[in-house]
Amino acid sequence: MNKMGVPTEPTFLDVQLPKTLLESPSTSTFLPDEEAAFCPLLSSRMLGPIAHPLSPNHMDTDGITSNCQISLDCKAESSSTDSSSGIAIDVQESATNNLFHNGSYQHLQNNNINTEEDTHFIGKKSKDAPSFVSWNWPLIRKCTFFIFVSTILAMCSIVVAKISTMPKSCNPKTIWYRGGVFYEMGFQDSEYEGISDIGGIINRLDYLSSLGVAAVRLNSIFLPGNMDNVTSVLHIDPAIGNVSQLKVLANTLQSRNIALLLDIPLHNTFVNIHSNQEIVYNQITKTITSCVDNGVNGFYLKGLDLFSNDLMLLKFLAIWKRIVGENRVLIINETVLKGKPSSFLTAIQQHVDLVNVCLDLEGGTKKITNRIENILANMPPAEDSTWIQWSIVDSKLKHHNDRDSFNSDKIMAGTIMQLMLPGTPNIKYEDEMNGKQYSVHKLTDRSKIVSNMISLRKRSPSIYKSVICKPNSNIQNTLIRYTNDDTLIIVRNYPRRNSFASVTNLGSYKITMDLTSTFYSGTRMLTNETDKIFFKNFEIDPFDTIVVKLDK
Repeated sequence: MNKMGVPTEPTFLDVQLPKTLLESPSTSTFLPDEEAAFCPLLSSRMLGPIAHPLSPNHMDTDGITSNCQISLDCKAESSSTDSSSGIAIDVQESATNNLFHNGSYQHLQNNNINTEEDTHFIGKKSKDAPSFVSWNWPLIRKCTFFIFVSTILAMCSIVVAKISTMPKSCNPKTIWYRGGVFYEMGFQDSEYEGISDIGGIINRLDYLSSLGVAAVRLNSIFLPGNMDNVTSVLHIDPAIGNVSQLKVLANTLQSRNIALLLDIPLHNTFVNIHSNQEIVYNQITKTITSCVDNGVNGFYLKGLDLFSNDLMLLKFLAIWKRIVGENRVLIINETVLKGKPSSFLTAIQQHVDLVNVCLDLEGGTKKITNRIENILANMPPAEDSTWIQWSIVDSKLKHHNDRDSFNSDKIMAGTIMQLMLPGTPNIKYEDEMNGKQYSVHKLTDRSKIVSNMISLRKRSPSIYKSVICKPNSNIQNTLIRYTNDDTLIIVRNYPRRNSFASVTNLGSYKITMDLTSTFYSGTRMLTNETDKIFFKNFEIDPFDTIVVKLDK
């Protein structure tokens, strides 16, 4: 070691180059030149803190650091002025020889290859940096995008599902027996073409479903009784059927969304009730209980006017309604209410659901108009009160055999008019059939008109609603007028819905009239072809009812 601290041992200065280095194509380029000391074979990532090559710790266990220190120091020495001493040149040459003598080139790697040290260096963060700096942000961005897209798709799916399940119309709802159509059926002997037992009704279920009625009402299934046998009201006529068949009928009808109603014919069963009224009441209670257990949905207490002056009537009406329940119906005739004080009317309306009212087609349309207006004026205005059940009768037709084609057309016109009234229409099956044209399996032309009218009624609040409900009051939505003794006009309306008008001709002659003072135009309903109707010269055939949807 000389005075400047440069080692002078022969082994330090005498460098033996490896054979592989001499054969390298870079030897002739870098070794003869002084710039070879810059270590071009080292990658830039291996640069670090530089120490003097002649320092005692210039060679540590990691040959990369020492070699880089020597190369950078040599670079500094080579860029010095010409006045540098020869010792510096010797030091540079010695460092260069030492680099190739002691260096191992196995540690040299491609700069494009990441090592564990590089990864560790990249992930290293400052102590002052927030924790989210080291989060995996590429993965977070991917997950966020996936969640965002999934949320949008889910919201679109929900909207589509809601739209697809929305009802086509937003009509106000009523309970099934308010505004629905009842279909009254009786049983005849084999001489008349009709239904003779419960099995015959079961065979006609498809026909009843196609009509669209809300309930089937059977008016004569019990044995006729007498004052000595008050229990006979419990027994079904064996010629009609039995309790098991009645239960099957009730369940089958309910599966088609049709209710079953029964008449309890008190006016035929109890001729003398003055001595055994309580027994009769108890027997009716047993009958109602038994029928409810077998699936019956309501009862028409026919002949209850015989008990109207009895003080126990209200008590047993409350018992019967409690047995029937809220979703079943009790029906009485309007004669029960005649001549009664308002307190009695208020009390009895709490226990009955429908009051049957009969319209006689005889006597002219003026008489019919007054009758309907009088009933509507006395109808309770609230929607949750007792409703009116309309029934059509013809005082001249006492027997089925009297229903010839002429009178049948008149009944048919009255039935369509009846279906335009507010309340619950009760139509009879012989009113919409015409003798031999009646079909068990399909609708006739006349039945199709009835079916179309029932369908129109079900989807039109203007027809099936009895009043227009307001916050503080209810307004009638029915206007009735007549033009002569044979023509009757009924107008039905409801807010934000189409208005409908029916024109009925109960006369035997074709009528032409001018109705432009009331209407202008509209579309004819119930027929296969929707004809445009103008009321300037309106024509209507005898015994016909035309229903028109009025233009707004």
